Amino acid sequence: MSFLLLKSKPSIMQLEPTNDCNSHCEICMRGLSGREVGYMKFEDFKRLPLKKFKEVALHGWGEPLLHPDLFKMISHVKSLGIKVSMITNGILLGNKIKQILTSGLDLLAVGIYTLNGKSKILDNVRKLREEARSRGSKLEIFFDVTVFLENLDEIPEIVKAGKEVGVDGVVLHRLFNLHEKLKHIGYPSKDEEQRLFERLRLLGEKINLKVYLPTWRHEIPCRVIRSCIYVTWDCKQSPCCFLCELGYFLGRVEEDPFKKHVDFMRRMKDVEVCRSCPW
Repeated sequence: MSFLLLKSKPSIMQLEPTNDCNSHCEICMRGLSGREVGYMKFEDFKRLPLKKFKEVALHGWGEPLLHPDLFKMISHVKSLGIKVSMITNGILLGNKIKQILTSGLDLLAVGIYTLNGKSKILDNVRKLREEARSRGSKLEIFFDVTVFLENLDEIPEIVKAGKEVGVDGVVLHRLFNLHEKLKHIGYPSKDEEQRLFERLRLLGEKINLKVYLPTWRHEIPCRVIRSCIYVTWDCKQSPCCFLCELGYFLGRVEEDPFKKHVDFMRRMKDVEVCRSCPW
């Protein structure tokens, strides 16, 4: 590992406003979590070292739109001149469009891995895009799609649906299944993935929509650790959202969170879950 890499600082604080959720997705590890469910206090939020980062990404093991102070959080970050992004399951989106567009949020991703039962969410995304255009908003909207064996055939249709409702792009990532606890969910083979990704590449070109595909190049330290630190709703720092569910905590977030992060990067190659991570 190079000296320069160890001296580099993550530019993104991935922050979990809450680990509470209003959905029970079959591919989510949240139902197996042993952590207490809670909501970050706004006063604790303001004490975080936000100014040390270029972006605050509001997502973790819960639904951010459930947090009563979410838009105060977004406005506070924007008042510091920092980019704010968020991932949502989209269920509450229809009732929050005005607040989203007046909060200053820069980027919104909607997690969607199937079209089954998602017609209302698609309609919400379409309404958000239309309202954003009418207001001259620069809000970027994406679909965030988890790839697993059972939804391979449906993903091209999700991409087409994204184009229809006006998203700026579709981001794909692999399922992370801690210790294979989601026994009903399968992984596609590398060949199956490659066939899908080529199909999606051609589809994106055909419909003029950006499709961001994962790669097979896995590095330690990984791209997530290099670019982000993870902060839970109770202000604990972890190397990433997956490792926090395995009990890897680096203490509470301090004024300088980077030393602890770099110390973990030094020993990351010895962490088995990191060596086998599909991200």
